[in-house]
Amino acid sequence: MLRPVRATDRPAIVALAGDAAVAEWTVSIRHPLTETEVEDWLAGCAARREMAYAVIQKGADRLIGVVGLTLREDGDSAEIGYWIGRAYWGEGFATEAVRRVLLHGFGVQGVNRVEATVFPGNEPSIAVLTKIGFTETGSDSRAAPARGGPRDVLIYSLTRSDFARITLSQAVGRK
Repeated sequence: MLRPVRATDRPAIVALAGDAAVAEWTVSIRHPLTETEVEDWLAGCAARREMAYAVIQKGADRLIGVVGLTLREDGDSAEIGYWIGRAYWGEGFATEAVRRVLLHGFGVQGVNRVEATVFPGNEPSIAVLTKIGFTETGSDSRAAPARGGPRDVLIYSLTRSDFARITLSQAVGRK
């Protein structure tokens, strides 16, 4: 399940995202992570045009990760980012959460293209993106303040039309 991130989620975000094994794959999450840093991130979401959603484990009402969609100035594209707490890796939570946020981005927000950046070697995250239909479209060096400076990233992209086609073919294949 997804819901907007709330201030009361700070302790869970600190505990899960602040885990070195999670933080090391992100550009902006420091290890150790503090509640003040999470509070600053939450306060800045609106200024960055970022919609942040808590990934909630069904039946447990427990935050297990976060997925965010940041709208770009052009209004036609966005960037998606996500993390899942280490105890919940490999369970399909990231794939399901990213798909749901893409439905919102392509449908409600009306974007036509979504990009994601991934550090080379982050095979689980690459698998999430490719399973959904993202394709690698390039590489770049991006600011990674929590990693001590710029880092090489792989860029993955998905268009609204490709997402619709893939989602439809997957739905038909399940019947």
